[in-house]
Amino acid sequence: MRDTGVGPVGVEIGAGSVRARPVLLDARIPALSVVLPAYDEEQVLPLALSEAVEALRRQCADWELIVVDDGSTDRTPEIVADWSAREPRVRLVRNAANRGYSQTLARGFDEARYDAVFYTDADAQFDLEEIERLFVHLGDVDMVVGYRAPRRDAAVRRFASWVYNRLLGLVLGLRVRDVNCAFKLFTREFLDRVKIQSTGFLVDAELFARAARAGLTWREVPVRHRPRTQGDSTVNLSAVPHTLRGLWRLRRSLR
Repeated sequence: MRDTGVGPVGVEIGAGSVRARPVLLDARIPALSVVLPAYDEEQVLPLALSEAVEALRRQCADWELIVVDDGSTDRTPEIVADWSAREPRVRLVRNAANRGYSQTLARGFDEARYDAVFYTDADAQFDLEEIERLFVHLGDVDMVVGYRAPRRDAAVRRFASWVYNRLLGLVLGLRVRDVNCAFKLFTREFLDRVKIQSTGFLVDAELFARAARAGLTWREVPVRHRPRTQGDSTVNLSAVPHTLRGLWRLRRSLR
């Protein structure tokens, strides 16, 4: 990878290959694996699961919902197990101990059975009815990513996201609207070629950076965003130096 970084948003790197556009069966997605990382989400998880199952039943001919519990200390795994007993397409995967967001996502991707794989968070901030809007682009590119339009977070969190997106551009040369938006859809080929190595919080930056390095392509699509009504969401602007160090380590690992 060159020091100048990788391709800007809107440029499809390595787009010379021809892909068949995905075909909707009776206006439905033929098969989809959905990965839902969860840690201590008992307050909002019942709503998130209910909405997800309803959306998947409507949109998909075949589907699975993989909830990866990252060593929760609350009733998160019990809630998922109850759902799985009623709807076997809801699968519970448990980490014996807390492994962090990156490795929890990686495990969920490894567990996915279908050729199209989607992930979002378990905090019910997105409407999964919008997966169809991403899926129609998957034949043209390897990854379709949402960006929150508009973003329904507190001002300090929006500012922190703005800072992080700018750091990503400065260090990695990536110009992405909303790097950490947890609304992403991949081909199986993408996940076979882009292996998550980070153990911290840089998983989304790593997905983009390794995709660019591998000549894979992506497209950004606006998605609706809802404010978080339950559970905790924190932001710490003092972590900027730590974030910079992490991005520089990621950059070095790509050379």
